[in-house]
Amino acid sequence: MPLDPPPLLDDHDRMRAVSHPARWRVLQELWNGNTLTSTDAAALVGLTPSAMSYHLRRLAALGLVEQAPSADGRQRPWRASTDGLQMTGQPDAALGGTMMQNFAADISRALAIPAPPEGDPRPWPANFGHRRVRMTRTESKALYSEISAMIGRLEEAGAGRAERGEEETEAGEPVYRYDVFWAAAASEDDGATT
Repeated sequence: MPLDPPPLLDDHDRMRAVSHPARWRVLQELWNGNTLTSTDAAALVGLTPSAMSYHLRRLAALGLVEQAPSADGRQRPWRASTDGLQMTGQPDAALGGTMMQNFAADISRALAIPAPPEGDPRPWPANFGHRRVRMTRTESKALYSEISAMIGRLEEAGAGRAERGEEETEAGEPVYRYDVFWAAAASEDDGATT
């Protein structure tokens, strides 16, 4: 089943809802293609199943997760209903700090995965880039548009392979996931976007 495109979260309350560390961690697992019951998700983040059930219902209300079919009729698994999310707007300092802590935890989990053994052609699971680029607001918007368009084309290609029942990747090749954090700020000296 192809996933819906990421919803655009543009108000403060919705950003706050997904910035909760337990919700964010569970979303990462679900976006990786896993299904989790409330009990599974609770164990993952150290909450009670009833507390996690509340969080999953809140994520469902935002359109990010949905109930998955149950194999035995008793379990109530959850799955991602989207392949990620996009956020716009400027969070306040507390919310922005929480979101950055969640992103840092994601990076830490990626770094904790050991490199493949010598001679294994699979790549290490992460590449990082941090660049300061001086550009105008128009150039910044154009760059964001180009990156979004490329990601959209790759999502469509992957969805097409899934609909045709083709393998996602070549044998032994990992499925890649990209998390893009886009920050633009006016520099103090000339107002150019960095």
